[in-house]
This record gives sequence, C-alpha cells and structure tokens, in this order.
Amino acid sequence: MLTQRTRLRSAVAALGIGAVIALCSPATPALAANEGDHWISAGNCLADQKVQLTFVNGAWHDEQELNPINTDNGQCQFVLTDNGALLWESNGAGSNWWPDGPGHKICAIVYPPAAQRGALGICN
Repeated sequence: MLTQRTRLRSAVAALGIGAVIALCSPATPALAANEGDHWISAGNCLADQKVQLTFVNGAWHDEQELNPINTDNGQCQFVLTDNGALLWESNGAGSNWWPDGPGHKICAIVYPPAAQRGALGICN
C-alpha cells in the first residue's frame, strides 16, 4: 500500500513528465521570444525586421521579413541569409515573409554604402 508521501511524489513526477512532453511538443512555438519589430541601423541605412509566429503544416513556426526604411538613395544593401547562404537581397524593396522553422536559421543584415561589414539583426 502506498503511503501519502509516495503518492505525492508519484503525482509530482507525473506532472513533471507531462510538462516536459508538452514543452517538447512540435506544436510548441520554437523561438517565440523574438516576435515583433527589430530595428537595424547601419550608417544612414535603416530597416525593420519583423518576426511573427504562424501556424504552418500543423505546427507553430516563426516567419520573418525585412523592410528597408531609409535606403540612403538606394545605396544601402539589405540582406537575409539562411544558414549563412544568401536568401534575399535588395537596395530598397521589402522582402516577402520567409519561414524560419526547423532546419532554417535566418539572419538579417544591413550594409551601409561601400561597407564590408554590416549591422546584424535577429538570427532566428
């Protein structure tokens, strides 16, 4: 016969296992902490990196876009990379929404005119 203490320990352990399973569920947002607007500034160049949570293929994933705000007369370069590979670039037009779910790590970079190094935004 189980004692009160043993039953309580078993209940706490079951709750803990349930919480771990719930947190590891594929329907749980992967990186929900980055949602919102992130401003990236480099010299006279400015962009708004937007990250939002979207339900895609039965699970929650982030997607993001990069919207140039100040282009320094088209001299700035706005870039999105996925796992280090070029995904999108522009001198003024905004990107489409790009999913950054499993297997993807999208980073936003803004380069001022003639610069080798840019300002890094959120990598998600």
